Amino acid sequence: MEEITIQHPLCSQCSTEITSETKFCTHCGFPENGDEKEKAVFHAKKAMKKNQTIDDHKKINSARNTLYWIAGINLVFGFIYFFTSQDVASLIVQIIVGAIYLVLAYWSQKKPFAAILSGLLFYLTMIAILAIAEPATIFSGIIFKVIIIAFLVKGVYSASQNSKE
Repeated sequence: MEEITIQHPLCSQCSTEITSETKFCTHCGFPENGDEKEKAVFHAKKAMKKNQTIDDHKKINSARNTLYWIAGINLVFGFIYFFTSQDVASLIVQIIVGAIYLVLAYWSQKKPFAAILSGLLFYLTMIAILAIAEPATIFSGIIFKVIIIAFLVKGVYSASQNSKE
């Protein structure tokens, strides 16, 4: 006795089996049995999503580079301050802070949202601590602080958008 198998058509986009009555592929959403306008809309949305993903990755990389820059600046200024004042405690604190930023930047390659968000919160915490210790530090370097915060916020937003996909 011969077994008869019914072969269903495949989606032209993802090669998933679909039934002939189904308008949209259940896997990728392509309107296989739809009209040309629906197919064009699908391709346009797919292209826009790809461009958004590329843009998100650029912003995440920019935020990662910002974390590396913050780490480098902390380390360089820690050594400069040490050589001018011979304050070992400040050097140790700057090395620890720089190391934290380096770890966060490296971690952002695997978990960008968590790492960049942690970096942003750590940066804001450091600004708050310095402001409590010396209130005049709030306004010193305000432009750089705003730029750094903007890069990190964009990175957090892009990483959150990217992680939803």
